[in-house]
Amino acid sequence: MAMLDMGLWSWLAWSLVAVVKFVVTPSAMVAAGHSALEAWMVTGTGACLGVAAFWHFGKWLFSWIERVRPSRWERGKRVFTPGRRRVVRWKNRFGLNGILLVSGLISVPIATVLAAKYFRAVPYAMGRLMLAFVTWAGLLTGVSWLVKLTTA
Repeated sequence: MAMLDMGLWSWLAWSLVAVVKFVVTPSAMVAAGHSALEAWMVTGTGACLGVAAFWHFGKWLFSWIERVRPSRWERGKRVFTPGRRRVVRWKNRFGLNGILLVSGLISVPIATVLAAKYFRAVPYAMGRLMLAFVTWAGLLTGVSWLVKLTTA
């Protein structure tokens, strides 16, 4: 395929796949015959659009939950499940940089909602998350391209 020779619908479809299944999108694009640059650009752009959408959706969702749910006093004691303990331990130990580090391995929605919930006040947090996904997209695309070259 010629570089950047994909149509609008194809670009939109691959971008949506990048939001939902970020880790496999670069490999799937390279396997489908797209260039490495094209795979990186589409995956990175899709992830950035997903971060922007889920960042603002997460903000709205958490404010809506706070309005709908009873107050902390009325709900009683909070139950800490093992999953919640892991999230809080990860947040306290590694902070935003920890989420940035593993963002490419977890999905765009999960990484973004966690960052929006716990690190909204950190300056440039959304931009840093976008940069992390673009970096991950480049890394995953490069690995996929190298695998394709060595097996061809």
